[in-house]
Amino acid sequence: MDEKILFVDDDSNILAAHKRQFHKKFNVITVDSAAKGIDEVKKQGPVAVVVSDYRMPEMDGVQFLSTVKQIAPDTVRVLLTGQADMQTSIDAINEGNIFRFLSKPCSNDILTKALNAAIEQYRLITAERELLDKTLRGSIKVVSEILSMVNPVAFSCSSRINNLTKKLAERLNVENMWEVELAVMLSQIGCVTIPGETLERKYQGEDLSIEENQMFFDHPNIGKSLLANIPRLGGIADAIAYQEKRFNGGGVPIDDRKGEDIPLISRILKVVLDFDLRVARGETKPQAIAQMRSHMQWYDPDIFRELESEVIKKEECYVKQEIMLKELMPGMVLAEDVKTEKGMLLIQKGYEITHILKKRILNIGNVNPIIEPIKVLKELQKTEV
Repeated sequence: MDEKILFVDDDSNILAAHKRQFHKKFNVITVDSAAKGIDEVKKQGPVAVVVSDYRMPEMDGVQFLSTVKQIAPDTVRVLLTGQADMQTSIDAINEGNIFRFLSKPCSNDILTKALNAAIEQYRLITAERELLDKTLRGSIKVVSEILSMVNPVAFSCSSRINNLTKKLAERLNVENMWEVELAVMLSQIGCVTIPGETLERKYQGEDLSIEENQMFFDHPNIGKSLLANIPRLGGIADAIAYQEKRFNGGGVPIDDRKGEDIPLISRILKVVLDFDLRVARGETKPQAIAQMRSHMQWYDPDIFRELESEVIKKEECYVKQEIMLKELMPGMVLAEDVKTEKGMLLIQKGYEITHILKKRILNIGNVNPIIEPIKVLKELQKTEV
């Protein structure tokens, strides 16, 4: 087996016995202290299974496995102990999320079965993560790329808010960052039903008709409907449905949810989307923050505070750079809209160029000349500030 199993025990005789017993079946690593165990998990990772003794100097097995959980959440944790009292069991389960709790002395047969089950559990965990990281996220990225071509105004918004939303989520210690990433990518999916010119006027701050406003505020619910039947995306669908909901209970959807009853990702999106809309309409970042502060009842105060910290105190410095179409590269951020000479909007400013979008722009440019030079944003290095 390729998966690593780490045994941690302060008794060298027990470690030697584990090594003799399992080295032909498993990839075995042994250490004689919790501190060394933590170093091994950090250096040898990924470690599939950690088997720890309970009674060890400096740090007991529950404390050690709780630390392992923080630094390597996919690692499956097993506790071996002769202290099989009720409180130890409760602490092991609650603090360390122990997969197996085995009492000493433990027979070879029982320990072998526990290790096989732990490795199988590790494979299930990593397979699920691979599904999320590669298959699901990759599929949604393709859908997002296609929809960005159908409605560039809506999906340029998703691109603009991507980095800021993830930074706020990280500051707030959101556990499932993959949900945040997918929620951002799909936040504007309901806008496929809105004419591009209507969205453009919305972002420019022009007055919309009652019907157009209704179309715009329907898009979160439409987004939820499009995603509701996709496995594992129920929480993301709910987050998208409430992205325009105000912290005080106003906004859409019209229901009784308010405050922390609104999904956390929705509350983050509300703050970031309102900020982005104001900047898109020409306000400076400090002006946008000040205007939002006058409507503080709309926003989760903790999230708004993180927005201020991220945008105002650590505002990034950029310089505009003019380049020709052939110099456009993935990762560049547009400083101005990209349009054809006939006035057709291809991509809005603020959008980060991808390989697919670059290909699309070049293909369109072969048929309909594009206005050049194109203006992009270049982040200044500290030495340039």
